[in-house]
Amino acid sequence: MIVFAVVTLVKAAKEKGIPVAEAAMNNAPIFLNFSTVALVCAIVLLVAEALDFMKQKATASKLVKARWATSLIAVAATMVFSLGIVPPMRDLLPQIQAQPEAREKFDGMHKTSERVFGIVILFALISLLLPAFDKPKSSAV
Repeated sequence: MIVFAVVTLVKAAKEKGIPVAEAAMNNAPIFLNFSTVALVCAIVLLVAEALDFMKQKATASKLVKARWATSLIAVAATMVFSLGIVPPMRDLLPQIQAQPEAREKFDGMHKTSERVFGIVILFALISLLLPAFDKPKSSAV
């Protein structure tokens, strides 16, 4: 969702004659602040999956175990994104207009963040879809 919003804002700015780089830099704070929201969601997911694991670790199906694994990958990738990539990007933000090397470094981190966040989206989506394939337990009457 955030990616769609930022891309839309950059496209609208470009149509008004604002250079793409400038438009992207104006939207960078939105992207950077989103990392906090993503991290909070990842922590909530981690807690929920940990509680589910404690409840049914001995009886969990393969699909449930796969969901736990995909959720953990999504959480780990979110932590890499929010705690490892975004803070240095935030630190570089004031320097990117005046220093080409800072801009180049920022762009490199941004490309890395896109890949890492792609992993987050992929594994979170898999985690959400896996329960749809779990067969319901038969209820004995």
